[in-house]
Amino acid sequence: MRPIAQLLRYFGPAPLLAAGLALLGQNADAQETGAIARVDLNVRTGPGTSYGVVDTLDAGERVEVIECQRDRWCYVNQDGPNGWVSSSYLEVAPADSSAGRDCRLELSFDSDRPRLSVVCESPEPPAEPLPTPSEDLACFYDGAGFSGAHFCLGGGRFDRLDNGFNNRISAIRIEGDARARVCSEPNQRGFCWVVNSDVATLGPLADNRISSLAVYTTWWGGGGDPTPPPAPVPPRLRTYSTGQLSVDGTWMFDLDEGDVTTEGADFWYRVINSSTRRLVPRNGAQIALGDGSNRGFDGCRRGAFSNRPVNMSRLTVGTYVCVKTSEGRISQFRVNGYSGRTMRIGYTTWEG
Repeated sequence: MRPIAQLLRYFGPAPLLAAGLALLGQNADAQETGAIARVDLNVRTGPGTSYGVVDTLDAGERVEVIECQRDRWCYVNQDGPNGWVSSSYLEVAPADSSAGRDCRLELSFDSDRPRLSVVCESPEPPAEPLPTPSEDLACFYDGAGFSGAHFCLGGGRFDRLDNGFNNRISAIRIEGDARARVCSEPNQRGFCWVVNSDVATLGPLADNRISSLAVYTTWWGGGGDPTPPPAPVPPRLRTYSTGQLSVDGTWMFDLDEGDVTTEGADFWYRVINSSTRRLVPRNGAQIALGDGSNRGFDGCRRGAFSNRPVNMSRLTVGTYVCVKTSEGRISQFRVNGYSGRTMRIGYTTWEG
């Protein structure tokens, strides 16, 4: 391990501060609290508006609150780069409160340590038993042969698939008397057809082309309760690694493990002179610049990848870059800034 003075010389104090804050969020006493953003909300490198922005939460996006301070700034874990947000703009995540309960987020102090927790009023018992869905299900997989990530629906519809499943379904399994109607465009439009038995591999007109769907069962749409059940949310893509890196000129870095290293490196940040700098793919990694916007997993997956070096003049501060890592994962990083020869980025690498 390098001495602190040497680390400061290579990376500067800001990355070390951010790393220290991340470690605080991972201590054994921390208790995660589920919350969602009430508005579009900046994620910052430190607890205050004077710190840099590394990402932006969409209104309604879920986070896990790791730690809070007395000024109501909280460190959160999310699908993009982790960081600090104002808890004034967070509310209880639906999954963390029971139906019909009046729940709120409350900042309390346990042994003089701030903690954000969920406080709920006692629920009222339901007036009558809720209907129980049958075992009729349609399950949708992102891999042929019923493999990969999947979700199942026992009646209901998605007029617009998201969470990584839009245009990514490759197989459909039917259980019981369910049948599925799948369409190539949102809102049940475009090319549509009905599936009433297992399809291990979708044909060229359907494979990775489904954008909306509906599932009909005896519980919904075929007799019985005419009201569709709440549609389950497909599982979100899992994040393999995420964080922030400071890369000095002529160093290499790995976006699978999130490390400045030569072993398994995805890129070489090559500084030839003060005016010539390039980002050079290594070990089979590839890069897709696109328009520099935040495309997420689904947008990056469809990017036009190349193993050609990229001139750093194209990677201005705020540019998002899609990556296919040396281990075949989809990743995206944002250029957060430059300090002399050092490039600062925030990144997320997904498992899918």
